[in-house]
Amino acid sequence: MDSSEAPAQNMKPLVIATVFAPSPLNAEWYALQKKFIAACTEVAFDYWVVLNGIAPDGFDPSDIALVNEENLGHGEALMQLVELFRQRRNYENYLILDSDAFPVKPGWYGILGEQMRRLGKQVAAPVRAENLDVFPHPCAFFLQDRIVDDPRLEFRKIGALRNLLGMNVNDVGCMTASMSDVLFPLMRSNVVNVHPVAAAVYHHLFYHHGCGSRDFHFRVTKRFPYCEHWYDVSRQPAHGRRLNRAIMRNPERFIARLMGLQEPLMQPFLKDPVEFDAAGPSATGAGV
Repeated sequence: MDSSEAPAQNMKPLVIATVFAPSPLNAEWYALQKKFIAACTEVAFDYWVVLNGIAPDGFDPSDIALVNEENLGHGEALMQLVELFRQRRNYENYLILDSDAFPVKPGWYGILGEQMRRLGKQVAAPVRAENLDVFPHPCAFFLQDRIVDDPRLEFRKIGALRNLLGMNVNDVGCMTASMSDVLFPLMRSNVVNVHPVAAAVYHHLFYHHGCGSRDFHFRVTKRFPYCEHWYDVSRQPAHGRRLNRAIMRNPERFIARLMGLQEPLMQPFLKDPVEFDAAGPSATGAGV
């Protein structure tokens, strides 16, 4: 869990933490996440991994914060991370990532921090309106140290919430909906969409693949008959496999396409566009 040098006064700028559960793609997501974090994060950081029901084989021992012999469920593992945050208060900021999520904008930390400062917010996370959700989703959940002890920071499935259809949803993140007063929402910003929910770019800062460690389905395509007039839900498993192959084969090209870097109607108008090559993303504009 060690990283490069810490800022003054023994406070490090950031810890990035994630949970890995049983999945045949863990090795690929682990390598991809670490590559993009390193390429995009401009400050010193520590990186923590909670292994939730999987063996530590293939993971760098210095990354492992906790090993659960059994899969406790995603919500419980996230709360273990929150408790670690509360115990180790030597960080200015904390970022929770799903195992299939990572930053895609070099300089994201400074960009997000400045936007949150201007608006007086202490938490930032995607609000997946595309999934008809109204709560912050913990696929990329950024929080400042001063909010870590807030009792509303609860990821267990202990209460339902009405979604945009007015129907009850009980999911990790539902209980954090009450944090709207301190929330900076990260909305989907894909220039190119290749699925109703999956393969998402949020605020042009983070990528979340979706269902990277579980069966490929979403509420908006499985529970609610919402997309069936234009999206063939019966072929969704095959679609999931195709998206997995696409990002694993060439993640830089895949994400660049989603962000509009290959779209002639958008590319000339992107501010400080990101350049992607085999080494990962890099900033081209002076504003990054």
